[in-house]
Amino acid sequence: MSLTKKIAVCSALSLVIAGCNSSSNSRAIVDLRLMETTDLHGNMMPFDYFANKEEPSYGFARTALIIEDARSEVTNSMLFDNGDLIQGSPMADYIANQFAQDNDYFNKHTHPVYKAMNLMDYDAANIGNHEFNYGLDFLAAATKDANFPYVVSNVFEYDETLLTIEHFQSNTCDVVGTQLGAEFLNVAEPAFQPYVMLDRTFVARNGEEYNVKVGVIGFTPPQIMSWDASHLECNVVVSDIQATATYYVPIMKEAGADVIVAIPHSGLTGGDQDGEFIENATWQLARVDGIDAIMFGHDHNNFPTTSGSYDGMDGVDAPAGKIFGKPAVMPGFWGNHVGIIDLVLETRDAGKSWTVNYEQSTTELRALPEDESAKHQAVVDEVAAEHTATLDYMAEPILAISQKINSFFSAVVPDLSVQIVNEAQYHWGLSQIGSPDLDFEPGSILMSVSAPFKGGRGGSDDYTDINGDQLTNASVADLYVFDNNTPSILKLTVADIKEWLETIASQQYKTVQNDGDYLLHQMFRSYNYDVFYAGWDAEGNSIGLNYTIDVTKSPRYLVDDQGELTLIDGKPQLDSQDSRRIGELTYDGQELLDEQIVYVVTNNYRASNDWIPGIDNAEEVLKDAAYTNRELVDQYLKHLAEKADSKQAVPEHEFVNAENFSLIGSQGLTVNFLSSPRAKAFSDEVDSIEFTNETGNVGDNEGYSVYTYTFE
Repeated sequence: MSLTKKIAVCSALSLVIAGCNSSSNSRAIVDLRLMETTDLHGNMMPFDYFANKEEPSYGFARTALIIEDARSEVTNSMLFDNGDLIQGSPMADYIANQFAQDNDYFNKHTHPVYKAMNLMDYDAANIGNHEFNYGLDFLAAATKDANFPYVVSNVFEYDETLLTIEHFQSNTCDVVGTQLGAEFLNVAEPAFQPYVMLDRTFVARNGEEYNVKVGVIGFTPPQIMSWDASHLECNVVVSDIQATATYYVPIMKEAGADVIVAIPHSGLTGGDQDGEFIENATWQLARVDGIDAIMFGHDHNNFPTTSGSYDGMDGVDAPAGKIFGKPAVMPGFWGNHVGIIDLVLETRDAGKSWTVNYEQSTTELRALPEDESAKHQAVVDEVAAEHTATLDYMAEPILAISQKINSFFSAVVPDLSVQIVNEAQYHWGLSQIGSPDLDFEPGSILMSVSAPFKGGRGGSDDYTDINGDQLTNASVADLYVFDNNTPSILKLTVADIKEWLETIASQQYKTVQNDGDYLLHQMFRSYNYDVFYAGWDAEGNSIGLNYTIDVTKSPRYLVDDQGELTLIDGKPQLDSQDSRRIGELTYDGQELLDEQIVYVVTNNYRASNDWIPGIDNAEEVLKDAAYTNRELVDQYLKHLAEKADSKQAVPEHEFVNAENFSLIGSQGLTVNFLSSPRAKAFSDEVDSIEFTNETGNVGDNEGYSVYTYTFE
């Protein structure tokens, strides 16, 4: 055979196999495993600080074992964290308190999340929305000890010379993000590293080494400007996730990126709805050319999944873990899973350029070890001191009580876990009346609104459950999970409150007609189940606030099968304009008139939700970043302790359930809902609720029990 013929034959065969001497390097395949953690929220230990017990269903000390196993199975791998890392657990709260007392804390100590994660050789990490909760100084100080680069591309330095009056809603730093287009991105200064180019050497299937440049780009929800306005306003501005990706990805390609991995702290909830400044924009991001793999998070769900959560969503193959054909993963929350994408990279020019074979690339989620005692000992040792300090802090008592406080049935019957928060906010609201900071119209009504922050979304143990002995620092964190919320007071009308409640009732409740129907959209985020309350007047006299919710009627607002609102241009859509589930709203026994003015104590997160009907008409008349809502709870409990018998080491108090809402249905109708198996004992104390031996799932989470509710 001539040399010319030999080269021709080898070139043809090289499309199928590697070999033939001089052509052996022309085509090669690299298998690259990408691994992701997300929404760890400071949960380094598999430990429930609220219940003071081991909890094997989460915790990075167990997650690390999965990472090590998954890494050992392959030759080439990379590891990323999606964000929401440094806030959200009692240990994270403890560290934040240490920094608040000593701004030099991180010059003496490394944040425990980085002590643990530095052991695992992360390649890069993204900044989530909760990274901003303690302020920019805390973020900079805490992350400086991370042995891996951070990225986020859609946050920029505030520079008023680049902005015009059209960019503002008023003469403040409240920038209208929709005005920030490519002309702004061309000149704006990124507040953080928008992306990173990682040069890596990988071994191909043919045994040869190749240099591959992996570009990694991160994103955070634009809503941080509302959620953490006190920290971010006049310091940074944000841009739309999809628009930012469209701007930066070509730049990364031009800089030589062979593969681009997107790490959006942004979910897939809400689906295929186009628009600007979408919070959960992963669907939109997947449509950006040049992005090869997506490792997302934020909404604490699983992807891939067979749960049906994404059925009917255009371009989404949830069981396969593909969005518009691109591999994508979201590994739950608190380290309960590790997301894995096995990318197949191909080159036909000896590594000068690479393509991703999307069809052959696969995705999976790895759950924690079946051995519930298994932990990564090096991680345990690294965070041991902070773990012990957190235990000591959480155990400090505040107030003895003589009743059970839990959130097992919070959407079915009023409970004290929500009411105590409302009492604390109402107590603070009363103190603001007459102050120069609040122009309270005479004759107006003061109310408070709060929600069950632990309502089962995080698993069958994710409920407040205080056993009736005493309230401690752990109880305060249990009752008010979000330590970054700050109090706000909204001015609105009774008609607005009714519309607000209609929105909530549309999402939380299914329409029930027959025995055995399921009552709740169990995937609805319980922290959005707002419950209104009015406690007492300035003289301390008790006031009753009551309303009914008729769940036999159709929802007023259109929702999907998971209870998520259908939004068009960011606004909920009416489903049945004439249907209203909310009945009479009475105050001190008298029905309220729609035009009456009400001042509602809430938090900055809810005050920022001006897309919710009712809230969209509200005026924020007072916000106070000097305290958090959790601190209001702490201060209120200590106030009650001072009022009680001071001769006791820990004064005792009993709360009285205001029973402020009730469900309406056909008399005798018995419906089902899910809650924790631990609620069985408490169900015996609620006449209308009974425990069954059946079990059910919430999304991908198992282990819930079925309960029945019978309408009176």
